[in-house]
Amino acid sequence: MATDAQRFEAATNSSWFLEQDDRNRLQAYLKHIDYLLPNERIMAAPSAGEGNMNLTLRVFTDRRHFILKQSRPWVAKFPDIPAPVERIHVERDFLMSISRDRFLESHSPELLRADSANYVLLMEDVGDASDLSAIYREGETLAEQDLKTLTTYAATLHQLCPMGYPENRPLRELNHAHIFDLPFRPDNGFPLEAIHPGLADVARPFQHDQRLRNRATALGERYLSPGPCLLHGDYYPGSFLRIDDRLTIIDAEFSFCGTPEFDLGVLRAHLLLAQTPPPLLEVIRREYTPVTQDFSWELVEDFCNVEIMRRLIGIAQLPLELSLEERQQMLERARAGLV
Repeated sequence: MATDAQRFEAATNSSWFLEQDDRNRLQAYLKHIDYLLPNERIMAAPSAGEGNMNLTLRVFTDRRHFILKQSRPWVAKFPDIPAPVERIHVERDFLMSISRDRFLESHSPELLRADSANYVLLMEDVGDASDLSAIYREGETLAEQDLKTLTTYAATLHQLCPMGYPENRPLRELNHAHIFDLPFRPDNGFPLEAIHPGLADVARPFQHDQRLRNRATALGERYLSPGPCLLHGDYYPGSFLRIDDRLTIIDAEFSFCGTPEFDLGVLRAHLLLAQTPPPLLEVIRREYTPVTQDFSWELVEDFCNVEIMRRLIGIAQLPLELSLEERQQMLERARAGLV
């Protein structure tokens, strides 16, 4: 059986398959691309969080620190799931596109180096930051100022659609399957019972609901259709970092030019999953200025409901502190909003 390094080289023509536990290899790679200063040595390279898609390391040398991110032709957390390795180029293009806007740039990591041949980005390390996944815990909530910043970031981003921006179709098709299709299929093979006892039984009626599946299919077609706005594409708490008073948005590999309602629907869905107080939810509608004439808050709600359902009965689970009954109630409310 081929090793991961051999699989990587066969798919990419690159012999630089990087791993967290091989500091000597990292040292050699960074020297190979002429990124290290004379006599600069790597001291440590721990994982930079719990991301699903890529190898992401915080590299500490005896002079500085930075983020190293390498994509694979598969999902890092699920090596049996193929994924387009070119997604790293999309994130590169996103960071380059927003660098022209002072507000977006101030809430995004700086791109230091892009090595397209080896599917690597080197980026600013914003510090010992944690993402906002803590809001899923009971008693935690997103600060109003943070939500205002996130809404303003989305509104500012949606004013952009750079000429020739990548369609990102292969990664969007993978995302599409896991949002709009597989969670609503009874034969998807997801280990729901292992995720939460009783969840497989709760999911079954939704997996056999043809009207619900038809609605999800229609929304999936909207997601895959081109649109006038640059989207982040994965706008949820795992993509938001907090360090002191700075909020940084990361992981834009799912970005594309599409319908802006998708980003807002995903954001709203995760606030609901985190049981955010209703008055705080209104910040999005109050602070967001639509940039398209046909913008629809109803479509935002539709994308929100699909995202809720796929996070509860799909493979991309969250650290939710919800009982089985609470999960079922959220699923029923989301379904009612869709059909």
